Amino acid sequence: MTTAIQLDQEDPFQPLTSLFAMPVAHHGQTAIYLNGNSLGPMPKNMTEALVAECESWGHFGVRGHFAKEHPWVSYHERASHSLARLIGAKPQEVVATGTLTANLHFTFISFYRPTKNRYKIICLAGFPSDTYAIRSQIQQRLKTLHDFYEQYPLTLEDAIIEIKPDNNGYISMDTFKQVLQAHGNSTALVWIEAVHFLTGQYFNVPELTALAHTYGCKIGLDLAHAIGNVPLHLHSWNVDFAVWCSYKYLSAGPGAIAGLYIHEQYFTDPKIVRFAGWWGHNKKTRFQLPHEFDPIATAESWQVSNPGILLLTALCEALAIFDQVDLQRLREKNQRLTAYLEQLLLNELAEHVRIITPSNPTERGCQLSFHLLHNGPSFDIEKRLWEQGIICDTRGNLVRVAPMGLYTTFQDVFVFVEKLKEQVMASHKQTKA
Repeated sequence: MTTAIQLDQEDPFQPLTSLFAMPVAHHGQTAIYLNGNSLGPMPKNMTEALVAECESWGHFGVRGHFAKEHPWVSYHERASHSLARLIGAKPQEVVATGTLTANLHFTFISFYRPTKNRYKIICLAGFPSDTYAIRSQIQQRLKTLHDFYEQYPLTLEDAIIEIKPDNNGYISMDTFKQVLQAHGNSTALVWIEAVHFLTGQYFNVPELTALAHTYGCKIGLDLAHAIGNVPLHLHSWNVDFAVWCSYKYLSAGPGAIAGLYIHEQYFTDPKIVRFAGWWGHNKKTRFQLPHEFDPIATAESWQVSNPGILLLTALCEALAIFDQVDLQRLREKNQRLTAYLEQLLLNELAEHVRIITPSNPTERGCQLSFHLLHNGPSFDIEKRLWEQGIICDTRGNLVRVAPMGLYTTFQDVFVFVEKLKEQVMASHKQTKA
C-alpha cells in the first residue's frame, strides 16, 4: 500500500507551505492546520508588506492617495485581475470592498426588487449571517409597505422559501427543480452558497443559474467557501451577482476586505437601483464633489466608501500566491487530498463516523464534514485534537476538515486520522466502561 510519505513525494503538485506562517500548536511545534475553511494561515510576506504601507503613510501623508507607486486612490484595482481569475469573471465585474454581509445588503438592494407577483426569495438553510440579512431585507420592505398600506397581506413567512439538506446532509438538483416548479413564478431571487459552509457540498451553479433564469428569477451566490477552493466561471455561467469574504481559503487575514461580482449586463441598466456612495462615482469627477451621483460603469459603482488600504495590502499579498498557481492543478490536488481523507476515515473509523459531504468529487471542494457517533456530550474532540497538535473546526459532534493543497500534505491527513482514531477509540472504551 502506498504510504502518505510516498504520496507526498510523487504528487505533481507540491504544497507551498514555505510561503505561509503556519500556526503553532500549544506545545510550540508547527500545527497540522486543517481549518482554512474558517481562517487561512498568514502569508509570510504579509508583515513586510503591511509595514511598508504604513511607512508610506508616514512618509506621504494625504499625498499617498496620488504620489506613490501604488496610489491609494486606485489601490483596489490591484486586486481586480486576480479576483476575476479566481471566480471566472471580467476584471470590470469584480471589486474588493466591504464585508460579505454588507455586500449582500448592497447587492440585494439592486437585485431583490419584489413586486406584487414576484416577491419570494428561495435560499438555502445556510450560514446564519446570510439568513439574518435576507430576513432583514424582506422586513425592511414589508415595514415600508405596511406603513403605506395598512392591510398589505404579505408576511415574512410568505416571502422566504428555505431549502434544507436531507437527513444525509445532501440537497439534490431534483429538490431545486421541485422548489422552483412550485415557487419559481412568484420568486424574485434565488440565493445559494456555491459551497455549503456546513456540509461542504459544491452545487451545480451553471445548471441552477439556467434553471432560475428559466423561471425569470435573478440568482446570487455566496462564495465564502468557494473562492480559492473550487472552479468558478461566473461570467460564462451568466450568474447575476455574487459576494464573498477573503479570510478563508484566500488567506487575506481576519476580517479581511471582501468583494463582490456584478455581471456586466447590469452596469448601465437604468432599472438598477444602488445605495450610492462617493467611491462608486465617476472617477473623473469624484473629487469635484458634484451633487448628482454618476455611477462608474463597472462593479466599482457598488462601492460606497474608500477602502482600507492596509486591508487591501493584505489581500493583494494573499492573491499574489494564487497568481503563481495553476488553479486546475490546485483543484486536482485538493480532490486527491480529500479523497485520501475520505478513504482513511472509511477504512479506520467507518463505525464511528458518518460523512455528510458528497462522495462525488465534483460535488465537493477541499472540505469533508462528518458526524462523530457514539460519543457523549462531554467529548470535546476539538480540544483533544488541539492537544495533539491538530487544528480543525468542530460544531458539537460535527467535524469539518479542510485539507487545502497550498499547505496541506498527505502526511498531515494521515496523522489527523490516526490522532482522531486514538481519541475516538479511547472515548468509546470509556463510554462502554
